[in-house]
Amino acid sequence: MEKISLFTVSKTLSESISSINFLEKARVVSTAFTRTRKMPFCDIIWFIISCSNKSLQTELDDYFTKRGCEAVSRQAFSKKREDVKPEAFILLNDLLVEKFEKEDGEVSTFRGYRLFSADGTLIDLPNTPLLQERFGCSSNGSGKVYAKGLAITAFDVLNKITVLAELYRYDDSEKRRMLDIADVFAKRYKEKSIWLLDRGYPSFKLFTQFQQNRQNFVIRVSTNSLKEINEANEQDQTIVVTRNNISTKLRVINVELSSGEREKLVTNLFDGFEHDDFQELYHKRWAIETNYMFLKRKTYLEVFTGESITAVLQDFYSSILVLNMAAITAREQEDVLAQNNAICRKGKHKGCIYKPNKTKLIQGIKRKFIDLMLCERKTSRIFKQFILYKDIKRYAYLDVPDRSYPRTFTEKNNRRTTHPKQAL
Repeated sequence: MEKISLFTVSKTLSESISSINFLEKARVVSTAFTRTRKMPFCDIIWFIISCSNKSLQTELDDYFTKRGCEAVSRQAFSKKREDVKPEAFILLNDLLVEKFEKEDGEVSTFRGYRLFSADGTLIDLPNTPLLQERFGCSSNGSGKVYAKGLAITAFDVLNKITVLAELYRYDDSEKRRMLDIADVFAKRYKEKSIWLLDRGYPSFKLFTQFQQNRQNFVIRVSTNSLKEINEANEQDQTIVVTRNNISTKLRVINVELSSGEREKLVTNLFDGFEHDDFQELYHKRWAIETNYMFLKRKTYLEVFTGESITAVLQDFYSSILVLNMAAITAREQEDVLAQNNAICRKGKHKGCIYKPNKTKLIQGIKRKFIDLMLCERKTSRIFKQFILYKDIKRYAYLDVPDRSYPRTFTEKNNRRTTHPKQAL
């Protein structure tokens, strides 16, 4: 079996967006999009997904030039987009994930386990009173407040697919939301899987819920964790934690980093994994941090195309969809590079392999999204032009194993900070 292709995903999304069933689920009222307009339903969906970091009117002008139609004003678009539920983009992303799960023949695993991670990040929103009220706001210390939201995603760290994503209030609880995510995944994924979580999530309640759901986990804990965990200082130690007559068995792994620091990992994996396996396993969690970098910097998430609640949510969920399309394309291009034997032939990195450039893929998907939606045959000129097989090596980056960037300490405002963040 082969990996799922971008063409297959694009065709599925196009057919869904064009269907009456999707329209009925996506529109706010049943009378919306019943008459012929300059910007029909499909164009609104396609436009939102394809937007980059230009001004809204410039984006609209460029879009309708490609479509060969007269452009609409940003005011008209902003009004019409309110007839589209943000959930429309969630449905499209769920469709992509479902197709990947069912049809991809090369889903990556770690010793037979799917690896998932969840994490949150703060998103800068347009600083309007409406968004401050809906999502909350933070202060910079001088009395000025800024609208912010809390994005939480659940991520397949090996296949680079964002399986679930939500935008919550700035002051929402990541711990509480993780409990909900764990229950959703317990019903959705019956195969073997492992959750990889950072220090913000561990709690006795989460440990017991994972156990009840028969879900595996490896979680990094802080120094102020549960007393029994803090006192487990052996290299590899099994403990039992009891609260309110409920007991749970845990395995505590103490790992010494190259910097000399000591970190604790807590897991419920007792068989099949040695002490030295857990550092490698937990290190794979870093992929979700990289995914957030792409989300913010490469899909231009925080360059919102509107200031309403609907516009913000539409832009957020459409960015997740673009990231997943880029992940599908990158997996496909990895095979092309492997077939072309794309290996560095000289220099100190001789023997290292080239990997697809995800930044270029994101840009390409946004730029060619209309063509992708209108492309019906895999052999068409437009599709071949987008894939750019001849340019994959040109834009690929060299993947150097064990490349590291030492932590650099700086003094700023009487506080000791580090850059960049060190992964375990």
